[in-house]
Amino acid sequence: MSRKISVYVDDNLHRLLKSAASLRGISLSDLMVDAAKKAIQTPSRKEIAGKMDALRRSATHTFTSEEMRSMREEGRRVWPRE
Repeated sequence: MSRKISVYVDDNLHRLLKSAASLRGISLSDLMVDAAKKAIQTPSRKEIAGKMDALRRSATHTFTSEEMRSMREEGRRVWPRE
């Protein structure tokens, strides 16, 4: 069963939302439902920070100054050789 909710926005935002929905070929309601779902599924800053901390703890390779300088000069990520 679907439920109806009301959200109050100013006229300018309403116009922008209607335009965005129209450009996508969907209704304003569908645009808002999609935005709400995306907001719920996006991890919080706390969750992201926890994942980054876990990645840092699991890192086993320490780069030398020369390796860091080389990566910076190349402008791309270089993975350690095993």
